[in-house]
Amino acid sequence: MSEVQAADSTLVQRTVRQNKPVEELVESKVADSKKVAKRSPNALLVLVRTLRQIKAVLILICLLIYMLPVNILQILSLVVVPFSRKQSMIFNGKCAASIWLLMQWLFERVQKGKITHSGDVIPEKENAIVFSNHVSWSDFYLLHSVASRKKMQGSCKYFAKDSLKWLPGFGWGMWLMGMIMIKRNWTNDRSKIEGIFSAIKSTVVPVWIISYLEGTRITPKKLAESQAFAEKKGLPVLNNVLLPRTKGFVATVNAFRGTQIKAVYDFTIAYYDNKRGFQVAPSMIRIHSQSLAKDFKFHVHVRRFLIEDLPTDDDELAAWALERFVEKDKYLETLKKEWTENQTLLVEPSPFW
Repeated sequence: MSEVQAADSTLVQRTVRQNKPVEELVESKVADSKKVAKRSPNALLVLVRTLRQIKAVLILICLLIYMLPVNILQILSLVVVPFSRKQSMIFNGKCAASIWLLMQWLFERVQKGKITHSGDVIPEKENAIVFSNHVSWSDFYLLHSVASRKKMQGSCKYFAKDSLKWLPGFGWGMWLMGMIMIKRNWTNDRSKIEGIFSAIKSTVVPVWIISYLEGTRITPKKLAESQAFAEKKGLPVLNNVLLPRTKGFVATVNAFRGTQIKAVYDFTIAYYDNKRGFQVAPSMIRIHSQSLAKDFKFHVHVRRFLIEDLPTDDDELAAWALERFVEKDKYLETLKKEWTENQTLLVEPSPFW
């Protein structure tokens, strides 16, 4: 008798002694194998996922490598400031535009991030104060989808955290192009902000001054805190945005009345993850690892107001900003339920070749 036959005979004898049919034992072994296979991830899927993550990291490294020589050019441009601050600011804006447009091209064309637009049609190259709700670090892709189409990509100046200026490449470029780097304390930041505003007004350069009036990205914890504060103060309780912090906005509008800035843009941005739901944004790695078209949808709604039509009283202007967020909250609630099915979408020409 062969070794295999002997082993089979032993298995049958052991099974009979245990009063279990051979068929039942075989079915048990098959079931155990299926459980193991179910618990173990598919090796091929793990490999694909790993390769995609490596691809994303390589893209980000390439972006950083590209940013560094641009930063050097920006530093060199500082020698021009004593002779022509305006030309230095314009040059730094072009340097910034080369980076922002590259990142936007990767998002929209390479990774197929489809961004839809609705609302008011805004003119090209118009100077404006811009405010938006704040969902994720990736919000700038949605804002820049409009800026790039209106030829203002290199003219975006954000209110940004002061600590970002120490970030190699990206942060250095923000500081060198004159972003409004603040520590989120209006009293301490006021003189710095007034200095930047003064430079913008005196040089009459193209500009979008962009801020997130909520002051921080929305999270369930922060939303609950904002709602509790609203109830305590008798203010509107919002479900999709935080209460706006209006002091900086009021000061910005007042600083630019009667200047080259004629309009205020109210941006409402929205994300939809087909797996995880509304207002779930992709991570930095996810954006650059594979196509966004299958899993994500992005939308931007814009409203345009003339500064001359805004209230001149500070309290009334603050109330005006709050009312915009009440409207924003209702609009986002509609998107949450039906996305853009009943929206009139704008057809904006692509800024890319």
